[in-house]
Amino acid sequence: MFIERNHFPRWLPGVMLALAASLCMAAGDEVTADHVVSALEGTFGVHPGERRNHTKGTCAAGEFVGSRKARIYTRSALFSGRPVPVVARFSMPGGNPQVPDSAKIPRGMALAFRLPDGSLQHMTLLSTPMFGAASPQTFFDDIVAKKPDPATGKPDPEKLKAFRASHPDSLPQAEFLVRHNPPPSWANSSYFGIHTFKFVNRENKVTRVRWRFVP
Repeated sequence: MFIERNHFPRWLPGVMLALAASLCMAAGDEVTADHVVSALEGTFGVHPGERRNHTKGTCAAGEFVGSRKARIYTRSALFSGRPVPVVARFSMPGGNPQVPDSAKIPRGMALAFRLPDGSLQHMTLLSTPMFGAASPQTFFDDIVAKKPDPATGKPDPEKLKAFRASHPDSLPQAEFLVRHNPPPSWANSSYFGIHTFKFVNRENKVTRVRWRFVP
């Protein structure tokens, strides 16, 4: 496990919280969580009982043992040196429950650690060191651009090309995925934290970090 100081956009957690509403947007309207969830439903369909995004996934249970060397940075119980129970969910982005594991898209890893006092520590990670959108508008437009053409059942290549040309902040992740083929298994992929965390030590010194899990 490594930690680093880069961070992903702070808007991401909130934009995915609400349930669907109208997809219609006037020019200049701010993208909301309702818009994003409706876009996901319009592009991938609605699958009852399933998540709207990162629909395909599988869970695992295990233990995490954090190095006591990290205690110079944090007093978190994660770094007591003792095993902490953890539940993981490995997933594919998007709302297609049948997406192939070989697709050239990021992999997700979500973790829930059960601390000794019964509280939970959550982490969300991707297999790319950067996120694919610097704003909610790019995230929304990406989903809309991927909506399948009724005639082919696949996204329109011209719409995807136009999206990339008009959203340069989407390119770094796309270029990373071109250079790095999907890993042979979930177990040998690196995962990069989406959120920045504050490590606070016993002297109340704050160190901002981002998780990186390396096989």
